Amino acid sequence: MLLTQPLMVVIGDKPGGFGAYRDGWEIYSRAATANKHIVVAEGWSHYDLYDKPEPVAVAMAKVVPFFKDNL
Repeated sequence: MLLTQPLMVVIGDKPGGFGAYRDGWEIYSRAATANKHIVVAEGWSHYDLYDKPEPVAVAMAKVVPFFKDNL
């Protein structure tokens, strides 16, 4: 609720064993900022976002412009 700076959350849409999908949505929904975005890499899990080129490319296509606009 205290998070007021710009926020981008990146998650895979395949729920994993540790709740990263659910937690990502929780963080997003609780953030107080109006400038918040969520990127869902469809067909991939949280762990795939560590080092698999396809889901990383999905995330980076959104993260890089977000950083350019907000850093």
